[in-house]
Amino acid sequence: MKRPSPRNFLAYCLLTLTVLLAASCASNSDSSNSENTSTTSVRSTSETPQSAQPEPFENQNSQNENTDSFPVFAENTTLANTATSITAGMWHSCALHEGGTISCWGNNWSGQLGNGQKGRDLVSSVPVEVVGITDATAITTGGRHSCALHQDGTISCWGYNGLGQLGNETYTDSAVPVEVADITDATAITTSGYLGGGGHSCALHQDGTISCWGNNEYGQLGNGTDTRSSVPVGVVGITDAKAITTGGYHSCALHQDGTISCWGNNGRGQLGSGSEEDFFEPVKVADITNATTITTGEWHSCALREGGTISCWGENWQGQLGNGTDTNSSVPVEVAGITNATAITTGGWHSCALREGGTISCWGDNYYSQLGNGTSTDSSVPVEVAGITNATAIT
Repeated sequence: MKRPSPRNFLAYCLLTLTVLLAASCASNSDSSNSENTSTTSVRSTSETPQSAQPEPFENQNSQNENTDSFPVFAENTTLANTATSITAGMWHSCALHEGGTISCWGNNWSGQLGNGQKGRDLVSSVPVEVVGITDATAITTGGRHSCALHQDGTISCWGYNGLGQLGNETYTDSAVPVEVADITDATAITTSGYLGGGGHSCALHQDGTISCWGNNEYGQLGNGTDTRSSVPVGVVGITDAKAITTGGYHSCALHQDGTISCWGNNGRGQLGSGSEEDFFEPVKVADITNATTITTGEWHSCALREGGTISCWGENWQGQLGNGTDTNSSVPVEVAGITNATAITTGGWHSCALREGGTISCWGDNYYSQLGNGTSTDSSVPVEVAGITNATAIT
Protein backbone atom coordinates (compact mmCIF):
# COMPACT_ATOMS: atom_id res chain seq x y z
CA MET A 1 0.00 0.00 0.00
CA LYS A 2 1.30 3.43 -0.85
CA ARG A 3 2.54 5.33 2.16
CA PRO A 4 0.58 8.57 2.73
CA SER A 5 2.44 11.84 2.56
CA PRO A 6 3.13 13.66 5.86
CA ARG A 7 0.64 16.38 4.92
CA ASN A 8 -2.16 13.89 4.17
CA PHE A 9 -1.34 11.87 7.24
CA LEU A 10 -1.51 14.94 9.48
CA ALA A 11 -4.81 15.93 7.94
CA TYR A 12 -6.11 12.43 8.59
CA CYS A 13 -4.94 12.60 12.20
CA LEU A 14 -6.59 15.97 12.76
CA LEU A 15 -9.84 14.71 11.26
CA THR A 16 -9.70 11.59 13.42
CA LEU A 17 -8.99 13.65 16.54
CA THR A 18 -11.90 15.96 15.75
CA VAL A 19 -14.23 12.98 15.41
CA LEU A 20 -12.99 11.48 18.67
CA LEU A 21 -13.41 14.75 20.56
CA ALA A 22 -16.88 15.21 19.16
CA ALA A 23 -17.77 11.70 20.16
CA SER A 24 -16.37 12.27 23.63
CA CYS A 25 -18.37 15.45 24.10
CA ALA A 26 -21.51 13.68 22.92
CA SER A 27 -20.84 10.82 25.31
CA ASN A 28 -20.30 13.18 28.26
CA SER A 29 -23.63 14.87 27.54
CA ASP A 30 -25.44 11.54 27.80
CA SER A 31 -26.66 9.84 30.97
CA SER A 32 -24.04 9.46 33.73
CA ASN A 33 -24.37 5.66 33.62
CA SER A 34 -22.71 5.60 30.18
CA GLU A 35 -19.25 4.50 31.33
CA ASN A 36 -16.32 4.63 28.90
CA THR A 37 -14.40 1.36 28.79
CA SER A 38 -11.48 2.74 26.73
CA THR A 39 -9.82 6.09 26.29
CA THR A 40 -7.61 7.75 23.70
CA SER A 41 -4.60 9.58 25.15
CA VAL A 42 -3.42 12.71 23.34
CA ARG A 43 -0.01 14.04 24.48
CA SER A 44 0.09 17.74 25.24
CA THR A 45 2.36 19.74 22.93
CA SER A 46 3.95 21.28 26.03
CA GLU A 47 5.25 17.93 27.27
CA THR A 48 8.92 17.16 26.68
CA PRO A 49 10.71 13.98 27.74
CA GLN A 50 13.44 14.44 30.34
CA SER A 51 15.99 12.86 28.00
CA ALA A 52 15.47 15.43 25.24
CA GLN A 53 14.41 19.02 25.92
CA PRO A 54 12.91 20.46 23.83
CA GLU A 55 11.60 17.50 21.82
CA PRO A 56 11.17 18.32 18.13
CA PHE A 57 9.80 15.01 16.85
CA GLU A 58 6.50 13.35 17.57
CA ASN A 59 7.81 9.81 17.08
CA GLN A 60 9.74 8.62 20.15
CA ASN A 61 10.60 5.20 18.72
CA SER A 62 13.00 6.33 16.02
CA GLN A 63 16.20 5.08 17.62
CA ASN A 64 17.76 3.31 14.63
CA GLU A 65 18.61 4.03 11.03
CA ASN A 66 15.78 1.83 9.70
CA THR A 67 13.00 3.96 11.14
CA ASP A 68 10.03 4.74 8.91
CA SER A 69 8.91 7.85 10.78
CA PHE A 70 8.69 11.44 9.63
CA PRO A 71 9.38 14.61 11.64
CA VAL A 72 6.74 16.74 13.30
CA PHE A 73 8.31 20.00 14.39
CA ALA A 74 7.56 21.61 17.73
CA GLU A 75 8.25 25.23 18.60
CA ASN A 76 11.39 25.69 20.67
CA THR A 77 10.95 28.34 23.33
CA THR A 78 13.89 27.68 25.66
CA LEU A 79 16.84 28.84 23.55
CA ALA A 80 18.65 32.10 24.11
CA ASN A 81 17.99 34.58 21.33
CA THR A 82 21.58 35.66 20.70
CA ALA A 83 24.09 33.40 18.96
CA THR A 84 27.78 34.14 19.48
CA SER A 85 29.22 31.71 16.92
CA ILE A 86 28.09 29.22 14.29
CA THR A 87 29.50 26.12 12.60
CA ALA A 88 28.34 23.99 9.67
CA GLY A 89 28.90 20.27 9.13
CA MET A 90 28.15 18.22 6.05
CA TRP A 91 24.38 18.05 6.62
CA HIS A 92 23.73 19.99 9.84
CA SER A 93 24.57 23.27 11.54
CA CYS A 94 24.92 24.43 15.14
CA ALA A 95 24.96 27.74 17.02
CA LEU A 96 26.54 28.66 20.35
CA HIS A 97 24.31 30.97 22.38
CA GLU A 98 25.00 33.51 25.08
CA GLY A 99 25.06 31.67 28.36
CA GLY A 100 26.69 28.56 26.91
CA THR A 101 23.77 26.62 25.46
CA ILE A 102 23.86 25.15 21.94
CA SER A 103 21.19 24.62 19.30
CA CYS A 104 21.48 22.55 16.12
CA TRP A 105 19.34 21.94 13.04
CA GLY A 106 19.35 19.87 9.87
CA ASN A 107 19.91 16.13 9.39
CA ASN A 108 19.79 13.99 12.54
CA TRP A 109 20.51 10.53 11.13
CA SER A 110 23.15 9.71 13.73
CA GLY A 111 22.01 12.00 16.53
CA GLN A 112 24.26 14.89 15.52
CA LEU A 113 21.65 17.44 16.68
CA GLY A 114 22.20 16.25 20.24
CA ASN A 115 18.56 16.40 21.32
CA GLY A 116 18.19 12.77 22.35
CA GLN A 117 16.85 11.38 19.08
CA LYS A 118 18.27 9.89 15.89
CA GLY A 119 16.93 8.19 12.79
CA ARG A 120 17.05 8.12 9.01
CA ASP A 121 14.04 10.39 8.53
CA LEU A 122 14.58 12.68 11.51
CA VAL A 123 15.33 16.17 10.22
CA SER A 124 14.69 19.45 11.98
CA SER A 125 14.21 22.60 9.94
CA VAL A 126 14.33 24.71 13.10
CA PRO A 127 16.99 24.81 15.86
CA VAL A 128 16.64 22.31 18.71
CA GLU A 129 18.54 22.51 21.96
CA VAL A 130 21.45 20.17 22.63
CA VAL A 131 20.69 18.23 25.79
CA GLY A 132 22.55 19.07 29.00
CA ILE A 133 25.05 21.68 27.79
CA THR A 134 24.94 25.06 29.54
CA ASP A 135 28.61 26.09 29.72
CA ALA A 136 30.00 25.74 26.20
CA THR A 137 32.63 28.17 24.95
CA ALA A 138 33.16 26.74 21.43
CA ILE A 139 31.49 24.35 19.00
CA THR A 140 32.52 22.44 15.89
CA THR A 141 30.71 20.11 13.49
CA GLY A 142 31.95 17.22 11.33
CA GLY A 143 30.21 15.08 8.77
CA ARG A 144 27.70 13.50 11.17
CA HIS A 145 28.98 14.45 14.61
CA SER A 146 29.39 17.57 16.72
CA CYS A 147 31.62 18.61 19.64
CA ALA A 148 31.55 21.33 22.29
CA LEU A 149 34.34 22.79 24.40
CA HIS A 150 33.30 23.49 28.01
CA GLN A 151 34.47 26.27 30.33
CA ASP A 152 36.48 23.82 32.43
CA GLY A 153 38.50 22.56 29.46
CA THR A 154 36.58 19.32 28.98
CA ILE A 155 34.95 18.35 25.67
CA SER A 156 31.63 16.68 24.84
CA CYS A 157 30.71 15.15 21.48
CA TRP A 158 27.57 13.56 20.01
CA GLY A 159 26.34 11.92 16.82
CA TYR A 160 28.06 9.36 14.60
CA ASN A 161 30.76 7.32 16.34
CA GLY A 162 31.50 4.44 13.98
CA LEU A 163 35.17 5.46 13.85
CA GLY A 164 35.51 6.58 17.46
CA GLN A 165 35.23 10.31 16.73
CA LEU A 166 33.21 10.97 19.92
CA GLY A 167 36.27 10.00 21.95
CA ASN A 168 34.36 8.22 24.74
CA GLU A 169 36.03 4.79 24.50
CA THR A 170 33.20 3.30 22.39
CA TYR A 171 32.17 3.05 18.75
CA THR A 172 28.45 3.55 19.46
CA ASP A 173 26.54 6.56 18.16
CA SER A 174 25.10 8.91 20.77
CA ALA A 175 22.14 11.27 20.36
CA VAL A 176 23.17 13.14 23.52
CA PRO A 177 26.55 14.62 24.44
CA VAL A 178 29.15 12.24 25.90
CA GLU A 179 32.39 13.37 27.49
CA VAL A 180 35.65 12.88 25.61
CA ALA A 181 37.98 10.75 27.72
CA ASP A 182 41.02 12.17 29.52
CA ILE A 183 40.81 15.80 28.34
CA THR A 184 40.55 18.50 31.00
CA ASP A 185 42.64 21.39 29.63
CA ALA A 186 41.52 21.96 26.04
CA THR A 187 41.56 25.46 24.58
CA ALA A 188 40.30 24.70 21.03
CA ILE A 189 38.55 21.88 19.15
CA THR A 190 38.10 20.88 15.52
CA THR A 191 36.31 18.08 13.68
CA SER A 192 36.28 16.63 10.16
CA GLY A 193 34.20 14.37 7.97
CA TYR A 194 33.08 15.83 4.66
CA LEU A 195 32.24 12.96 2.34
CA GLY A 196 31.03 9.82 4.07
CA GLY A 197 30.09 11.35 7.39
CA GLY A 198 33.14 9.77 8.99
CA GLY A 199 36.03 11.75 10.32
CA HIS A 200 38.20 12.55 13.27
CA SER A 201 38.42 15.16 15.98
CA CYS A 202 41.32 17.06 17.57
CA ALA A 203 41.87 19.24 20.63
CA LEU A 204 44.51 21.86 21.35
CA HIS A 205 45.77 21.78 24.95
CA GLN A 206 46.90 24.67 27.15
CA ASP A 207 50.54 23.62 26.89
CA GLY A 208 50.57 23.68 23.07
CA THR A 209 50.23 19.93 22.59
CA ILE A 210 47.47 18.33 20.50
CA SER A 211 45.34 15.21 20.93
CA CYS A 212 43.24 13.58 18.21
CA TRP A 213 40.79 10.67 18.04
CA GLY A 214 38.62 8.83 15.51
CA ASN A 215 39.47 7.75 11.97
CA ASN A 216 43.18 7.20 11.33
CA GLU A 217 43.48 5.23 8.10
CA TYR A 218 45.84 7.83 6.63
CA GLY A 219 47.61 8.81 9.85
CA GLN A 220 45.44 11.89 10.47
CA LEU A 221 45.66 11.39 14.25
CA GLY A 222 49.38 12.13 14.03
CA ASN A 223 50.51 9.49 16.51
CA GLY A 224 52.70 7.53 14.11
CA THR A 225 50.15 4.78 13.35
CA ASP A 226 47.20 4.17 11.02
CA THR A 227 45.03 2.62 13.77
CA ARG A 228 41.78 4.36 14.63
CA SER A 229 41.23 5.35 18.26
CA SER A 230 38.08 5.91 20.33
CA VAL A 231 40.11 7.86 22.90
CA PRO A 232 42.43 10.84 22.39
CA VAL A 233 46.03 10.10 21.39
CA GLY A 234 48.86 12.64 21.41
CA VAL A 235 50.17 14.10 18.17
CA VAL A 236 53.88 13.35 17.96
CA GLY A 237 56.40 16.16 18.40
CA ILE A 238 54.12 19.21 18.70
CA THR A 239 54.50 21.29 21.87
CA ASP A 240 54.02 24.87 20.66
CA ALA A 241 50.78 24.88 18.66
CA LYS A 242 48.45 27.86 18.85
CA ALA A 243 45.76 26.73 16.36
CA ILE A 244 44.53 23.49 14.80
CA THR A 245 42.37 22.51 11.84
CA THR A 246 41.17 19.24 10.31
CA GLY A 247 40.49 18.47 6.64
CA GLY A 248 38.84 15.44 5.15
CA TYR A 249 41.66 13.04 6.01
CA HIS A 250 44.44 15.31 7.23
CA SER A 251 45.18 17.72 10.05
CA CYS A 252 47.32 20.85 10.44
CA ALA A 253 48.72 22.91 13.30
CA LEU A 254 49.89 26.52 13.38
CA HIS A 255 53.00 26.99 15.50
CA GLN A 256 53.89 29.98 17.66
CA ASP A 257 56.63 31.01 15.22
CA GLY A 258 54.27 31.23 12.22
CA THR A 259 55.26 27.89 10.68
CA ILE A 260 52.74 25.12 9.95
CA SER A 261 52.85 21.34 10.33
CA CYS A 262 50.41 18.90 8.72
CA TRP A 263 49.90 15.13 8.83
CA GLY A 264 47.67 12.43 7.35
CA ASN A 265 46.56 11.89 3.77
CA ASN A 266 48.67 13.65 1.15
CA GLY A 267 47.43 12.21 -2.13
CA ARG A 268 46.88 15.68 -3.59
CA GLY A 269 49.75 17.43 -1.80
CA GLN A 270 47.51 18.85 0.95
CA LEU A 271 50.26 18.52 3.58
CA GLY A 272 52.37 21.06 1.72
CA SER A 273 55.56 19.04 2.20
CA GLY A 274 56.66 19.00 -1.44
CA SER A 275 55.58 15.39 -1.97
CA GLU A 276 52.39 13.35 -2.22
CA GLU A 277 53.44 10.82 0.42
CA ASP A 278 51.17 10.27 3.43
CA PHE A 279 52.70 11.19 6.79
CA PHE A 280 51.61 9.54 10.04
CA GLU A 281 53.49 12.20 12.01
CA PRO A 282 53.61 15.99 11.49
CA VAL A 283 55.71 17.37 8.64
CA LYS A 284 56.49 21.05 8.08
CA VAL A 285 54.72 22.95 5.29
CA ALA A 286 57.30 24.32 2.88
CA ASP A 287 58.22 28.01 2.73
CA ILE A 288 55.75 29.39 5.28
CA THR A 289 57.17 31.23 8.30
CA ASN A 290 54.65 34.04 8.85
CA ALA A 291 51.20 32.41 8.98
CA THR A 292 48.55 33.87 11.27
CA THR A 293 45.59 31.60 10.44
CA ILE A 294 45.15 28.14 8.94
CA THR A 295 42.16 26.34 7.43
CA THR A 296 41.61 23.05 5.60
CA GLY A 297 39.14 21.77 3.02
CA GLU A 298 38.54 18.23 1.87
CA TRP A 299 41.89 17.87 0.10
CA HIS A 300 43.46 21.32 0.25
CA SER A 301 44.80 23.69 2.89
CA CYS A 302 45.26 27.46 3.11
CA ALA A 303 47.14 29.92 5.32
CA LEU A 304 46.61 33.63 5.92
CA ARG A 305 49.97 35.36 6.15
CA GLU A 306 51.20 38.55 7.77
CA GLY A 307 50.45 41.44 5.43
CA GLY A 308 47.14 39.99 4.19
CA THR A 309 48.27 37.57 1.49
CA ILE A 310 47.04 33.96 1.30
CA SER A 311 48.79 30.76 0.28
CA CYS A 312 47.06 27.45 -0.50
CA TRP A 313 48.25 23.95 -1.41
CA GLY A 314 46.84 20.53 -2.31
CA GLU A 315 44.04 19.63 -4.70
CA ASN A 316 43.22 22.25 -7.32
CA TRP A 317 40.87 20.52 -9.76
CA GLN A 318 38.18 23.16 -9.21
CA GLY A 319 40.62 26.06 -8.80
CA GLN A 320 40.43 26.06 -4.99
CA LEU A 321 44.07 27.13 -4.66
CA GLY A 322 43.18 30.43 -6.31
CA ASN A 323 46.37 30.78 -8.37
CA GLY A 324 44.75 30.83 -11.81
CA THR A 325 45.33 27.16 -12.61
CA ASP A 326 43.65 23.80 -12.04
CA THR A 327 46.90 21.98 -11.24
CA ASN A 328 47.47 20.40 -7.84
CA SER A 329 50.39 21.73 -5.81
CA SER A 330 52.29 19.98 -3.04
CA VAL A 331 53.82 23.29 -1.94
CA PRO A 332 52.05 26.57 -1.10
CA VAL A 333 51.08 28.83 -4.01
CA GLU A 334 49.88 32.41 -3.61
CA VAL A 335 46.23 33.24 -4.15
CA ALA A 336 46.03 35.75 -6.99
CA GLY A 337 45.21 39.37 -6.29
CA ILE A 338 44.61 39.28 -2.54
CA THR A 339 46.82 41.48 -0.35
CA ASN A 340 44.36 42.71 2.27
CA ALA A 341 42.74 39.58 3.73
CA THR A 342 41.82 39.55 7.42
CA ALA A 343 40.29 36.06 7.68
CA ILE A 344 40.00 32.88 5.61
CA THR A 345 37.83 29.77 5.48
CA THR A 346 37.53 26.69 3.29
CA GLY A 347 34.63 24.55 2.21
CA GLY A 348 35.04 21.09 0.73
CA TRP A 349 36.32 22.32 -2.64
CA HIS A 350 36.26 26.11 -2.44
CA SER A 351 37.85 28.84 -0.34
CA CYS A 352 36.86 32.34 0.80
CA ALA A 353 38.60 35.38 2.27
CA LEU A 354 37.29 38.34 4.26
CA ARG A 355 38.97 41.51 3.13
CA GLU A 356 39.60 44.89 4.72
CA GLY A 357 36.51 47.01 4.26
CA GLY A 358 34.10 44.09 4.72
CA THR A 359 33.98 42.53 1.25
CA ILE A 360 34.41 38.79 0.65
CA SER A 361 36.15 36.98 -2.20
CA CYS A 362 35.82 33.27 -3.00
CA TRP A 363 37.37 30.86 -5.50
CA GLY A 364 37.17 27.21 -6.55
CA ASP A 365 34.16 24.93 -6.98
CA ASN A 366 30.99 26.82 -7.91
CA TYR A 367 28.66 24.04 -9.05
CA TYR A 368 26.08 25.07 -6.45
CA SER A 369 26.92 28.79 -6.72
CA GLN A 370 28.92 28.68 -3.50
CA LEU A 371 31.20 31.48 -4.70
CA GLY A 372 28.29 33.92 -4.46
CA ASN A 373 29.10 35.88 -7.62
CA GLY A 374 25.84 35.27 -9.46
CA THR A 375 27.10 32.34 -11.55
CA SER A 376 27.61 28.60 -11.22
CA THR A 377 30.98 28.58 -13.02
CA ASP A 378 34.13 27.48 -11.19
CA SER A 379 36.80 30.14 -10.75
CA SER A 380 40.53 29.56 -10.28
CA VAL A 381 41.00 33.17 -9.13
CA PRO A 382 39.11 35.07 -6.44
CA VAL A 383 35.74 36.59 -7.39
CA GLU A 384 33.82 39.02 -5.21
CA VAL A 385 30.71 37.84 -3.41
CA ALA A 386 27.82 39.98 -4.63
CA GLY A 387 26.20 42.56 -2.39
CA ILE A 388 28.38 42.18 0.72
CA THR A 389 30.32 45.26 1.81
CA ASN A 390 30.21 45.15 5.62
CA ALA A 391 31.07 41.61 6.71
CA THR A 392 32.93 41.24 10.00
CA ALA A 393 33.61 37.50 10.06
CA ILE A 394 33.45 34.35 7.92
CA THR A 395 33.32 30.70 8.90
